[in-house]
Amino acid sequence: MSNFKWINTEIPDELRITQLQKNINVNRIIATLLCQRGIDNYEKAKSFFRPSLNDLNNPFLFRDMEKAVQRIENSIKKNEKILIYGDYDVDGTTAVAMVFSFLRNFTDAIGFYIPDRYTEGYGISQTGVDYAIKNNFKLIVALDCGIRSDKLVEYAKQQNVDFIICDHHLPGNTLPNAIAILDAKVQGETYPFKELSGCGVGFKLIQAISIYNKLNEDNYLQYIDLVAVSTCCDIVPIIGENRILVKYGTEKLNKSPLPGLKVLKESCVKKTELVTSDIVFYLGPRINAVGRLKDAKDAVKLLVTKKEDEAEEYVQILNNTNTERKSIDESITAQAFEMIINDNLHPEKFTNVLYYPKWHKGVVGIVASRIIEQYYRPTVILTGDEGKITGSARSINGFDIHEALIECKDLLLQFGGHTHAAGLSLLPENLEKFIKKFDKIASEKLTRDMLVESIRYDLEINSDEITESLVKLLNQFEPFGPGNMSPVFFIKNLKDTGMLRQIGSDNSHLSLNFIFPKFDKPLKGVGFKLGKNYENIKNSKPFDALINLIKEEYNGNTNIQIVLKDIK
Repeated sequence: MSNFKWINTEIPDELRITQLQKNINVNRIIATLLCQRGIDNYEKAKSFFRPSLNDLNNPFLFRDMEKAVQRIENSIKKNEKILIYGDYDVDGTTAVAMVFSFLRNFTDAIGFYIPDRYTEGYGISQTGVDYAIKNNFKLIVALDCGIRSDKLVEYAKQQNVDFIICDHHLPGNTLPNAIAILDAKVQGETYPFKELSGCGVGFKLIQAISIYNKLNEDNYLQYIDLVAVSTCCDIVPIIGENRILVKYGTEKLNKSPLPGLKVLKESCVKKTELVTSDIVFYLGPRINAVGRLKDAKDAVKLLVTKKEDEAEEYVQILNNTNTERKSIDESITAQAFEMIINDNLHPEKFTNVLYYPKWHKGVVGIVASRIIEQYYRPTVILTGDEGKITGSARSINGFDIHEALIECKDLLLQFGGHTHAAGLSLLPENLEKFIKKFDKIASEKLTRDMLVESIRYDLEINSDEITESLVKLLNQFEPFGPGNMSPVFFIKNLKDTGMLRQIGSDNSHLSLNFIFPKFDKPLKGVGFKLGKNYENIKNSKPFDALINLIKEEYNGNTNIQIVLKDIK
């Protein structure tokens, strides 16, 4: 029934669990989950359950922060033009919107720039720097990019244009000659938290400017909902400082969001209280869509507007573009699946590299992720036919795709990215050589066993341990995300009450009902993409499952729901 390996997260030392139970007065399940997350004393538990804005790091712990603030202050005093420059994804557009909105309160000599995905590509571009020079901008504040743009930063400097770089990516061998570099991943950087998003780094900059000018903290905290959106959507760890930013940013998003976020939220989510998964599944794709298919500046215009009626226009553009993106994505994914089946690629190969010249460049990364969901292998989706092939790569656990591309660099024009995701370009004549070399590298670093996806669960529980108070406490583990995922439980001998049915347009999901000892009415269950298990568990046949326990809000009603992650 299951295509996944189930792996049990290590249970910590029993003494630590018992001690924590006594210290904070919780049951065994909660104490075990906390210890698994490294929270094993009262102080850590207090910080986890009651994150405080007072615990945000001093932004001046960035070694170049003083220089960055002084350079911006000088620009404002001299009325020099400042250009806020950022990437076309959620992290980049939220960062640009935030820093632009903050600084326009102090200067009119300000603009923003988002590169075009197709003509300029990711990061600082020649076109972008030339735009700054031509329009007499004297300072570029780069957000979520720039740490590897040493040549273009130098070119700008020769034209009397300075750079401040706010990034969170790994640097290359040569650091740019910028006025200031704010990137916690730079060697020797003194800032203690290394996992901020690009927008998170921008937030530290506006926090520092506010502190320098002795401004009320509302001057920067009013943008914390943008930081929450970026942090959730950029898949950075929701730990430490990020946990504080996401908690308070989500609260603001729910109670008093910026006008653009308010209208966007109301257009696509029926819930009043959003959690991290809602931000990722509803808001993120819509902000991303315009950068994938059209002009990401529309996302920034939405996020900087002060008027809800103006926001309505941009939300319509975002929603329409996202609908178009979904259609293109589904069409290309179907074609890709057909290619894999027809070419019999998946059984013997360690990778899937698919190329079709007419595929839309803006969605190839999404398609690569969809292929991995079905065929768990490192996947590269390529497109383009005008003398250059470009595309996106996505990986699986245990395989560093960026390292693999370094080994293939003799066959590539350009590449860049992370362990799990990367972009690349190559000449058409090198395609076959790349396919073979990439697969050979994977075959040397992966075993067949590693090509089976695993689901990690926290601990086994019994049906009589599922109570309202347990779910209430689990709810306080929010915000969830990398580093603090929603707890997964292993439970034996579940039985549907007889109400089992397949749902979804293609019957790919399951709807169930369960009787649990501590509840006087059945609890609803849902199993996304588990519809294929219908025959095996109908007529109340018992099964084992991995589950999440969540509080689900729908149309103003709150209920406990059992979310099945897998069935055996």
